[in-house]
Amino acid sequence: MLTGEIKKLLQPHPPDTILIITAGNVLRADDGVGPYIARHLPVPRDGILVLDAGERPENIIDRAVGAKPVRTVIIDAAEFGGVSGEARIIPPELIEDHIVSTHAFPLSGVAEIIRCDTGSEVAFLGIQMGSKDFAEGLSVPVEQTAHEIIALLSP
Repeated sequence: MLTGEIKKLLQPHPPDTILIITAGNVLRADDGVGPYIARHLPVPRDGILVLDAGERPENIIDRAVGAKPVRTVIIDAAEFGGVSGEARIIPPELIEDHIVSTHAFPLSGVAEIIRCDTGSEVAFLGIQMGSKDFAEGLSVPVEQTAHEIIALLSP
């Protein structure tokens, strides 16, 4: 279940752009939740731009900065000791401790570049993993949370 704080974070305010960046490895079970969300979103919605960074968040920096977002939300699998599928806003200073790093370039670095170059507010939304085994597909609780986020971001 998404908290009111998370729902508010993901709500666009057109004409301003909210940028959703998803990250993760689809071959590592629940670590693929970010790309899963990006892949299952329907046609774009006014005020929302979604960029799937996969395992290479550095590859989307130019497009992210070019979008000039007012708010940027980075969605990735996390390990914060919660219940599998639980979503939490993770403070930037704790990001390296909680976001599961299967990325070559740290998400905190991507966030800092976007913040400095655009003035965008940047937030991290972590989804507690149940499994990071080498396997395709999400666990049931993580997939349920992904679908809550997809429904919230859909037109």
